[in-house]
Amino acid sequence: MPTTPSSRRNSQRSRRGSTPPTPGQNGSKLAGRIMWLPYADELSSSTGFSEESHNHPVLVLSKKISADGKVDILFMTSFGGTDLETRHRYSNAQLRGIYLPIDPSPPHPDNNIQLQLDHGVPAFKKNSYVNTRDHEQILFSLLRNYDRRRKNKIYSITDASYQIVVKHSGYREPTPPVYDDRFTVPVPLDILVQAHLEVERKRSQGYGTIPSVTPQVQYPASRPVQSTARSDHHSYNSYNSYNSYDPYYSDVHSQRKRNAARPSGHSSGGSPDDLSPSAQVVLGLIFAATFACVVALVYMLFSYLFGGLKEVDWHKVANAVGSFFWDYLVAMGKILKYLVVGMAKSVAWVAKSAWVLVRDWIMGTPNDKWKLF
Repeated sequence: MPTTPSSRRNSQRSRRGSTPPTPGQNGSKLAGRIMWLPYADELSSSTGFSEESHNHPVLVLSKKISADGKVDILFMTSFGGTDLETRHRYSNAQLRGIYLPIDPSPPHPDNNIQLQLDHGVPAFKKNSYVNTRDHEQILFSLLRNYDRRRKNKIYSITDASYQIVVKHSGYREPTPPVYDDRFTVPVPLDILVQAHLEVERKRSQGYGTIPSVTPQVQYPASRPVQSTARSDHHSYNSYNSYNSYDPYYSDVHSQRKRNAARPSGHSSGGSPDDLSPSAQVVLGLIFAATFACVVALVYMLFSYLFGGLKEVDWHKVANAVGSFFWDYLVAMGKILKYLVVGMAKSVAWVAKSAWVLVRDWIMGTPNDKWKLF
């Protein structure tokens, strides 16, 4: 009976449906293990990934399964059987640096990196590359063994290759906070009751952020207290904040902290340094004209008081002063013209350079912005 594409796909799904061996069985390890993410309709729960992300191999980053049964992974792609240099021929080195090839794929054209499979693991039939840009979390129970025929065959990369992936992806294993029971001091009941009443009183006053009223326990001077729990907890939170950012989802962008907007412009009562450059130029011209007028008035006053200067032709003096100020204004206008033209040329050059970078990034890979593979 002839086979149809749907029947071949269902057959492939049935072969991929085996549950992977638990890490630790058959001497298997978790970090650096290559597994398979089936189609979304084959899974018992949703992964939250796009449809294009399914039916692809993934590389496990976690060294052990977390308490909620999840592991950190990186997606893998074959680029449809092409090599990295052909796929991203017109892209810059930064975009190509996201992907790391796995043997027998050709080494990376820029850094000559080639990840190696563990000894005894059969080579891939297609060129395979690890996308080190974004790592995700998924339930380990939703993943399947990579080899659909030999269910006990574990695919993984070498420890050295795993360290290369960790370095390029910037991955850090999450560390739970550590608390030292030796430094736990019981808090008296009356302090807890007083703190609770203080919270209720401030909450009834209106809306707003409720300040922390956790009682501050004073330790005896003879018993210095020092713990490393704060630093461990800080590193754990730092990892979570880094891992939660994903440029492909807009809802995460809405949760990012935004800096408060700074007031711009010149407010009344500010210093002259707050004025814009053009306003400072105009103010300088006004000061210069005022100073010249004062000098001219003083000269005319002295000429009138002293008889030796009564023969001066004041029309010529006025014309000379007017010509001087006119030439001064013309020179300042030329300077302003050169400044405006220079700024316009600079803006045009920046816009042209940005367009060239965007064009080089888009050419040859128009679908990379929308698909992971």
